[in-house]
Amino acid sequence: MQTNITQVNPVEYDLEIRATADELAPDLQKVLRAQRSRTQLKGFRKGHVPISVVKKLYGKALAYGVAERSIQETYESSVLEGDEHEVLGRPKITTLEYEMDGDLFAVIRFGVRPSFELASTEGETVPRLVHEVTDEDVEEELNRLREQRVETPAKEGKVDENDVVVVDLQLLDDDGLAVVGSREEEVTYHLGDERVKEPFKKALIGREAGDEVVVVMPHDHDHDHDHDHGDGHDHDHSDRRYQVTLREVRDWALPELDDAFAASVSDNRFESMEDFKAEIRKQLDDAWQTRSRELFESSIVEKMIELNPVDVPEAVVDLYLDSFVEDVKRRSEGELPDGFNEDAFRGSYREEAERQGRWMLIRDFVIKENELAVGDDDRQAFFEKMSGDGNVDSNFLQQYYSSVPGLMDRMNQRLLSEKVFSFLADHFEVVEKDRETLEAERKEKLEAERKAQEDALVEPEDGESSSWWRRPLDRVRNQLRKPR
Repeated sequence: MQTNITQVNPVEYDLEIRATADELAPDLQKVLRAQRSRTQLKGFRKGHVPISVVKKLYGKALAYGVAERSIQETYESSVLEGDEHEVLGRPKITTLEYEMDGDLFAVIRFGVRPSFELASTEGETVPRLVHEVTDEDVEEELNRLREQRVETPAKEGKVDENDVVVVDLQLLDDDGLAVVGSREEEVTYHLGDERVKEPFKKALIGREAGDEVVVVMPHDHDHDHDHDHGDGHDHDHSDRRYQVTLREVRDWALPELDDAFAASVSDNRFESMEDFKAEIRKQLDDAWQTRSRELFESSIVEKMIELNPVDVPEAVVDLYLDSFVEDVKRRSEGELPDGFNEDAFRGSYREEAERQGRWMLIRDFVIKENELAVGDDDRQAFFEKMSGDGNVDSNFLQQYYSSVPGLMDRMNQRLLSEKVFSFLADHFEVVEKDRETLEAERKEKLEAERKAQEDALVEPEDGESSSWWRRPLDRVRNQLRKPR
């Protein structure tokens, strides 16, 4: 058997395998005899079927099995068992030329870990979000909690601007006729919600249950890009007309912000509103710290990827794409959704898979070069932090993590990532920015990306959208409610 390894690009190699029919013959005869011992045919005793008959019935499949095993064993001995290549991902057979009783020629492409040095981070900056929780933040959270517990009793009389209405919606065509398949019943709106569009709100204020009214919704040019109808087609920008039937009118009755409310919301953990506000402030502060950390780490990742355009083996990209597909299956109860176009999905997520693969390579490099590792002290500190105020014993937590397959390994990877980010943070200039500044910068970036996508937009073939698997926004309700 002859082998030859050639480099295709900096991170991929081809292993060529050649084997003659004579070299494969012993293995083929071995599997034919094994199959013969198991074969039962009418007119022959078990195990006494002529080898020529066995070969005719099963030879092709058995020969391909011999070829596959020969390829696998040669790959393992020529590549995996040596120390010349650090293989990443799964190899792929790119060429296979073989017929039973003939010579074999195969090519296996495999990816390797690239060799590189990290670029200098001198003078490079990363932002860190800083936010001090204000009284307004606490009040906003309290109002959110109030709205979750709002009561909407039935109301007699006319609609006011803060009422809740239950309506039937029927889309009309230009002639005022109902568009088939575009009716929704018993849709609920709170007219006090700032997202409810003014023409809809004004048309209903002063009306009573049982009234019908036609509402004209002007096209909103400012939010074209916010309306994803989910079908991959352009939509006309004309005004839309709806026949709205007012079925019910309800009050919007918010509970009082008093001690009783605090006790109810907290399941009697807090008896006074002041104590409850203090707890909300603490939780908001914790949430902002978590958000700040996540944004900071994300900024470091993006900067390191930008500074280090490391080549990523195709096998690594495929591994990440496989994981994305598996995530879709998991979210769909183990099966891909009906009509799911996996090729389109993989194509649209390829850039993200390559980005994640590049970060993996950079992260591994930082860990190896700086000898970062998780020790017993790190794990113990983690369990003590998880135990909080002592309500849960840290030793119990450790036993639990050890008993669940994979959980301890995920914890170790999390702690190792914290060490990586801590190390990299010391090599950047950290610039603190408030929420408003970061939001403005993010909005500007998203707008620039949207503009670039519009400029480069290509009409999908057969009307197919690469984002079709995303949950489409409701067609009718989106026309009546502003985006946040």
